[in-house]
Amino acid sequence: MNPGLPGAGIGGLFYILSALWMPVCELWRLRRGDAPAQWPLVAKQFAIAVGIVAVMSGVFWALDTVIMFEQVAAHAAGKAHAIWSWSVRASALTVTSGVLATVLGAVHLVRLCLGLRAARNSAR
Repeated sequence: MNPGLPGAGIGGLFYILSALWMPVCELWRLRRGDAPAQWPLVAKQFAIAVGIVAVMSGVFWALDTVIMFEQVAAHAAGKAHAIWSWSVRASALTVTSGVLATVLGAVHLVRLCLGLRAARNSAR
């Protein structure tokens, strides 16, 4: 098990993207006249997702500030230092997004294959 920030992994990213997409889906359902609107639930999930994004942004800002102060102190002391805060953040987001896209793509491929197999069986 890898320690990390809660909500920063594949499950957290999936939840955030799903919760931020909920108002769009609800508006689409409202436009089509489908089932009754679930606006209280949508608003609650959307607010939680926005809160997670805000807190994660604050954490990254705080980490950047601490790393910047360490780099300034190392530079003042004449020690070599590496600038890695942006690369770590970008690589973490890229890897997590890539894993999520791979998992979702695989699920849709399996669904497509099973759907084609079911269609073939029903055509016989």
